[in-house]
Amino acid sequence: MPHEVDQSFLALPLRPLADAALARARALGAVHADFRFERVRSATWRLRDARPAGASDSTELGYAVRVVHGGA
Repeated sequence: MPHEVDQSFLALPLRPLADAALARARALGAVHADFRFERVRSATWRLRDARPAGASDSTELGYAVRVVHGGA
C-alpha cells in the first residue's frame, strides 16, 4: 500500500525555504548544494508485565543544506 503525504506537510513553505537556502549557497560560491526537508513521526509503546503502561507520539520537522565549497 503506497503512503500518501498529507496536505499539512505539503502546505509548509518548502519551495521558498529551498530556494533561499540554495541561492545563498550559490552566492557564497558553493559548487554543489542540495536541500532536504523532512518530517519524522515516531510512536512508542511501553509495557509492564505484558500490559500497556504508556504511549507517546512525537513529530519532528527539520531541514538540511549540504554544500561543496572549496573542495570540501
